[in-house]
Formats: sequence, C-alpha cells, structure tokens
Amino acid sequence: MDSILLPSEIETYIDTMKPQKMKDLGTIHWFDWHHRLQKLNQEALIEASLLKEEHVKESLVTFGKLNILTHEAILINIWKYKVLPILTSLEPCPESTFIVYSILYHEAVCVALLELVLYHPNCCEALEDTAGDLLEYATSNVSQLLSVKSTEPGRNESASEEISRQKNNLTFDIGIRSLSITRYICENLESLPVSIRSKIYTEYDIPVLFTEIMLAKPWAKDGKLYSGGSWKDWDNEQLGQCEAQVWLTLRQLLLDPECQSYYSLTENRSKQLAKLLPLMKPILLDQLSPLMELNHWLCRMNMMEQNAAPPKALLIETILEIKDSILKETGGKWRKMATNQLPTVFTTDKSLLTNIATKLSESYNTELLEKFGAESQTKCIKCDKEAIQRCSHCHKAWYCSRTCQIDHWTEHKPQCLP
Repeated sequence: MDSILLPSEIETYIDTMKPQKMKDLGTIHWFDWHHRLQKLNQEALIEASLLKEEHVKESLVTFGKLNILTHEAILINIWKYKVLPILTSLEPCPESTFIVYSILYHEAVCVALLELVLYHPNCCEALEDTAGDLLEYATSNVSQLLSVKSTEPGRNESASEEISRQKNNLTFDIGIRSLSITRYICENLESLPVSIRSKIYTEYDIPVLFTEIMLAKPWAKDGKLYSGGSWKDWDNEQLGQCEAQVWLTLRQLLLDPECQSYYSLTENRSKQLAKLLPLMKPILLDQLSPLMELNHWLCRMNMMEQNAAPPKALLIETILEIKDSILKETGGKWRKMATNQLPTVFTTDKSLLTNIATKLSESYNTELLEKFGAESQTKCIKCDKEAIQRCSHCHKAWYCSRTCQIDHWTEHKPQCLP
C-alpha cells in the first residue's frame, strides 16, 4: 500500500493540530503529536512523489494550520538554543539521548513538510501574517549554513558530543530546506503582506545573503553533493537542487520590477552581487537558462554608477507574533525550564524509554521512507540525470537542462498540450 493515512485520518490529524507548549516537549503527550506529524510528513512525501491528489496540502490550507507548522519549527528552534545548552550542562553524560534527538528532529519534520507544501502558491497565500515569522526563521537558518557543517559520528563519541553533532547536522539540513522555503515566499510576494517585501530587501538583505551562500556552496564538499538529506557522489558539473534554488531566488528578487523601489544598489551591495558573475559559466546557463536574464542584469549593474539611496517607502511593520508569543509564554526563565525538563528529557525509566521507543518505531517507517526518498529525487525524463526544473506548462516532466527539454519536446508534446 502506497498510502500511510486515509483521507479521513489526514483531516482528523490536521483539524486537531494545536500549538504545543515548550514545557511539554519530550512528554508522552508530546510524542503522540510528534507521531502524527511524522505520519503527515510521510504521507505528503508520498503524494508529491506519485503526483497523487495532495490531501495533506489541501487539508492544511482548508483548516488553516500552516501557522501551526511554523509555530512548531520556531518553538523547537528557540528550545534548541536557549534550553538545550543548559540541559547538557546540568547532565553532561546522559544515559540516553534519543528523546533529545526526537525533539530536535521534530523541527526538521516541520520544515520538511513546509518545504513540500509551500511549492504551491495557495499555501504561501495561506500563511498570511505568519509569513513574517516564517521568513525570519528561514533566513536565520540559511545564514547558519555559513558556519554549521554536516559531520559524521566520531569514534568514542561522548553523549554531549553526539547531541552537538545531531543538532548541527539537523541545523544544516534545515538550512538547506530553508533555501527552498525562502524562494517560495519570494515568488509569491503579491499574495503576502506588503511589509514582507521590505523585510526581504532591507532588513534581511536576502540578495546579499544568498550571494554569500552561493560563494560558500555549503552543499558541496569532497566531490559530493548534498541532496535529499544525504551526501551523494558528484561530477562537479551537474547543477544540484540546492544551488538551483539559490540562483532562482536571486533571479526572482533582482529582476522583480519592485526591486528598485526597495533595494538601493549601494557600492558595497554592488561589489557583493558582482561576485556572482564569474560563477555564471556557460555550463550553468545551459542547465538553468532563465539565468541568462540575471546575467545580463548583473553585467549592466556592474557598468552603472551607483546613485544615492532612494527614499524608503513607508510600510507597516510586521510583528513576529509567533516568536513573541513563545518568548512571552516562557518569560525567559530558561534555567528553570531546563531544570523542570531534565527528568523528562534525560529520563532513566526503562519502561518509559521502551514505550517511547516503540512509539517512535511506529512513526518512522524506514522502508517506506527509503523507497519514496529515492523516488522523490526527480530524474531527467530524457537522460535520467538529477532534474532541477520541470515543464512550466504541465508540471509533470522534469529535465536536467534546457538542452534535454528541447531534445525531448517532440516526444513530450502530445502529453503536454491538449
């Protein structure tokens, strides 16, 4: 059976979604919620991979629950940096770390599900005011890619070292997925609050941030490319999904007609953006032809004299409601929260750990995840290489380059056009 949940189960799970409390993380009640969210994520992956009707996505929009996913990701992110360090200082050598890992992994599940569904414009529109919270969260995680590295387990790794490695690896994966989330937000600015555009260009300066990411190329190392949550062999030429997301975001923002109204090309910004030009080699433009327009724009910018900054538009400030409500609820009493959570997160109760482990094994359908994880790595319909773009008309055929799309057009045309 290719589905994990029935449509009625999907609707029940999503309709009953509620924002969790930080004090409840790691409890049996919380693991029930984690189990449900993991099942929803798996089902959404299957539906997207098989091009089935996307019940998870539609239910999230219908019941207005995308804000819950955003809340959960931000909640765990705050816990990860505020509470977890205190927990590990109070108990540097815990007997078991899998409850900590489950809490950290919960954030990655939320982000993976958001990445899947936000590809669709109606989901971005459904974010409404929480788009500001998600944008701030995503850009913060993208910036982490400049410092956090994905590493393998070391020999004789201590419990605290294991927790640190797991945290960093998940932070890296979340940062990679946040590249896609940022792109989807940038591509749907017309349906989002007007202040989001201002934050993108001025407060977060995403064009410069993404330029720094492009120069660093954190998704590539030692002849391998990070794709689909793991490192794969790479020929140093094939354009990967991560890099494509960054390029397409830069193109979207810099070629946006509203760009000049919000983004003043100061001397420093121009110098940074000009560093993209040497990277735009023919092999890249062949694989991602829309970048030719961006290449022309960068060339013109490089030849222009920089003018004074234009007047800034008066905009209503976006309040980060989710983050502010979480911080207000906790009151900044991180040590007290860590002390209260210590018996739960680092419990030594064998029966409780066995119960939780059983629940987790039911949540993580490894065989099914491996099957659809492999299938979700889209292949070029022409040459079977990893695909980076799909037909803009039917949205079903994927290609690795413009050349393959052109060569395959005669065969694809009857299926694409009515």
